[in-house]
Amino acid sequence: MAPSEKNITYGLKFQARAMVPFHSEGAQSRWLVGTNALRDENEIQVLEFQPEKDTIRMAEVHAHPQEVWQIAPCPSDPRMLMTVHNEEGLHTASLWHMPPENGALEQRAELKGGSSVRTVAWHQSQPDAALSVEKAKLVHWRLGKGTAEVASECASGGSEELSGGSWDPHDANRFCSTGGTSVQVWDLRSGQQSGAITEAHGMAVREVDFAKQQDNLIVTAGDDCKLRLWDLRKVDGTALAELGGHSHWVWQARFNPQHDSLILSASSDALVNLWFLPSCGAPAASKAQAQAATATPGAVKRPAGPGAAAGKDGKVQSYGDHEDSVYSVAWSSADPWTFASLSYDGRVAVHRVPSQIKYKILI
Repeated sequence: MAPSEKNITYGLKFQARAMVPFHSEGAQSRWLVGTNALRDENEIQVLEFQPEKDTIRMAEVHAHPQEVWQIAPCPSDPRMLMTVHNEEGLHTASLWHMPPENGALEQRAELKGGSSVRTVAWHQSQPDAALSVEKAKLVHWRLGKGTAEVASECASGGSEELSGGSWDPHDANRFCSTGGTSVQVWDLRSGQQSGAITEAHGMAVREVDFAKQQDNLIVTAGDDCKLRLWDLRKVDGTALAELGGHSHWVWQARFNPQHDSLILSASSDALVNLWFLPSCGAPAASKAQAQAATATPGAVKRPAGPGAAAGKDGKVQSYGDHEDSVYSVAWSSADPWTFASLSYDGRVAVHRVPSQIKYKILI
């Protein structure tokens, strides 16, 4: 944490793993956070950052009957969401409506299928379409008022269990899943894999996320303590960049919603890292020119930390607000320079991108 930056934290009553941006109207930065208590009544809270006071307040609280493992908010309706939840060892998913006032979530439908749901995702422009990732398949869902019906299934056909995934925001027919040490690329029109990054990491891949501005750019995070960036047009096993700033499993990596050169990562080492990669956030032509000038063809870049302050690829800062594994990081949907992190002990921390990095991007 920068010496001049205040320590802005909030403590939940229970343990927690899931946090996402809350896409509500207005200029306030808000997040949805779900608790993960084994024997207590769980809840989803709406947390709001108040920049004029440098504080976090609970704006809403809604009872959720099971442990919350993942939250997927509807892109077109902030009051609709899906959760992956655990009850007696069964991981399933449900569709919920969140009332405008405090109170229990209203279950609209259960995504009835297997008992090993890893993650769920909404179609970016069709609120009635969703995907769930189970250990051996992808399931395409049609959501209605109080219904969730299976539209199609894509069997993984591999020996590795699927563990997560991300929907391409630029191409609704492409989905990336994680399984074992690899990343699978799916063509949802055919229901078949169109490619794969085998051995994307030396150990299990925990996360994949798409860049929000550039096509074909993804970041992966793994148990080998690393992040890697990939161009999906060149899935030959050569990463665009490798970032090694953690000392334990990396649970999440998230591109900034407006600036692909900014990436957050969360790890079991209790740290949150902010990365600045101007070469990956540059337009395609200038990016190619920069690579030609600074690297041999196919070389994997390993940015050093001090480089970020000088406008080069690297780690901007490590944030040590947490004392437990950090499972979630999330950018604000209202302010692209603000982000939050969540550790398993229920601590939420909010930070801003350092001004020197912000100005390098804007000027």
